Amino acid sequence: MTQYAFFFNQKRCLGCKTCVIACKEWNEARRGDANISKALTEETAGTFDEPMSWGAGGSGTVADGTHSRNLLRRFDMKENWRRVEFFEYGQRAPNVAVVPLSLGCNHCEDPACVKVCPAKAITKEEKYGAVIVDSSKCLSCGACKAACPWGAPQYYKDLNEPGDRPRMTKCDMCYDRLEKGLKPACVASCPGRALELAPVEEILKLHPNATRVALGFAEQDIQRTKPSVYFESRQLFFK
Repeated sequence: MTQYAFFFNQKRCLGCKTCVIACKEWNEARRGDANISKALTEETAGTFDEPMSWGAGGSGTVADGTHSRNLLRRFDMKENWRRVEFFEYGQRAPNVAVVPLSLGCNHCEDPACVKVCPAKAITKEEKYGAVIVDSSKCLSCGACKAACPWGAPQYYKDLNEPGDRPRMTKCDMCYDRLEKGLKPACVASCPGRALELAPVEEILKLHPNATRVALGFAEQDIQRTKPSVYFESRQLFFK
C-alpha cells in the first residue's frame, strides 16, 4: 500500500480558512447536509487550480460588487471536513501568540474508526492509503466519532436530535481529484502554500526536518493510530 500524507507548515498558514471553504464547496454534493440546498456539480464547483476560477460564476460577485447569495450559502454547511483551529499562548505582550492549526482526516495508518464501525462502512483503500466511508452503509451509531482522536467523522446534526438519522461523512483525501492528477481542494486553494499532500517518502524527502507534532496537535494519540500528517511547527520564543 502506498501511504499519502498531508504536510502542514504552521509557519506559513495565514489562518484565512480558505482551505475550509474550498473543501466545503468541492465536496458539497457528497456531504450529509447536501439536501439542505441544491448541490453543486463538479462542473459548477470550479477547479481551484487556476487563480480566481473557483466558485460558480468565477469571482462569485454580482453586478453591484456584492457577493452572490447563492455562492455564500454554500459556505454555511454544517459539516467541516477540514477545520482551522487557533491556539493562544502567553499571558502578557509582547510574549503572546495566536497559532493556527489546519486539520482534516489524517488517514491514519491504523485508523480507529475502521476498527469500531459495526457496518464495515469505513475502509482504507490501497492506492493512496485514504480512509473512505460508504455513507450508504452507515448506521448513524456514532462509534467512529467517539473513537477518532482527531474529530474527523462528521454529522450534519446531533445524533440525538429527532427526525432523520444523519449519516457520517468525512474527508476522503479528495480521491476523485487525485485520480485526475489534481491536488486536494484544500491544498490547491491555500494562498500561503501551507498545505501539501504526497507519499510519505516524498514528504520526508522534501521536508527532512518534518515533525509528527505541532503546536495544538496532541501527541498522546500518535502511536495509537499513526496519523498520516507531518508538520513544520511554529516555535515559541517565550515561556
